[in-house]
Amino acid sequence: MKAARVRATSPEGTPYAFPGNPAPSSAIEIHDDIPVPQISKPGELLIQVKASTVFRDNLEWNELYPPNHALLGNDFAGVVVAVHESEQEFRIGDHVYGMAHANRGGTWAEYAIVTSEEAARKPANLSWEEAAALPGSALTADQALFMHAGLESAAQQPKRVLITGASGGIGMYLVQFALAAGHHVVAATSSKERNETFLRAIGAYEVVEYGEFGTVDEFDLVVDSVGFDVLASCWSVVKPNGTLVSFDACSWGYIQEHQSKGISKGKEGVRALYFIAEPSRVSMGRIAEHVAKGNMKGHVLKTVSLDDVREAYEAVHSRGIGHGKIVVLP
Repeated sequence: MKAARVRATSPEGTPYAFPGNPAPSSAIEIHDDIPVPQISKPGELLIQVKASTVFRDNLEWNELYPPNHALLGNDFAGVVVAVHESEQEFRIGDHVYGMAHANRGGTWAEYAIVTSEEAARKPANLSWEEAAALPGSALTADQALFMHAGLESAAQQPKRVLITGASGGIGMYLVQFALAAGHHVVAATSSKERNETFLRAIGAYEVVEYGEFGTVDEFDLVVDSVGFDVLASCWSVVKPNGTLVSFDACSWGYIQEHQSKGISKGKEGVRALYFIAEPSRVSMGRIAEHVAKGNMKGHVLKTVSLDDVREAYEAVHSRGIGHGKIVVLP
């Protein structure tokens, strides 16, 4: 089968690793002779992948490198083509979607192994492309807000919530979920000129640029999807007893780093968190409710073939490319 793989070493023979020496996009290779994976234990499903997506920071996930050796691609929408003999929930021919765990991946391929815990039945009103564009981004948003930050899903007392990277692939779902739960959501972006119309359209109460943080009132909850200097600036706008959440791969260890550098000084009472999204039937259930009501779908920026996935990975790092996910069609 055709599938993407990451070359293990640089041209000079230096092993890639994270942190320290992550593989560049030039290390992504497409092979035509990869064996089709086989089911080896209960709970596994073999799917024919109809669509996957590109994560902006996939090459910075430490699961790709020794000792884990995960594969590229996590979002999926496809058809079940084989199940374990003990499988009770899914059958051959079922249309499914979901997110493969970061420690395995493998959906940048014509076939992939996923688990019954990672898969859900694809809503009939979503195309393959729309279905693939939902799970990773929407799961991350759902877990950031409701599992880790502890935001109420039906707020009696609305919170002030700031979302950075609000027009991005995950940020747009953070905005929509927090709004649907009844909270006051402010969307932060690098450019109101590029993104304000879109962010207002999905419901944001206010839109601010990062340089305007000094002019806004503090927030009960700040969810950062950008990292780096933007994450550092979030300390200035979170309440002293508020919550700050980040999940960008490059933000791993930010709490200790910001403490050591004095960036978080004066905000010792902030509950600062970092997490990595995991497959969850509870999250997928909440997402399915939104899809069924017609108030959420996968936002597809464009589709590319598996042969063009290296260029697509590079494209997601460009500002102003548009809103939504780049979908990969094996």
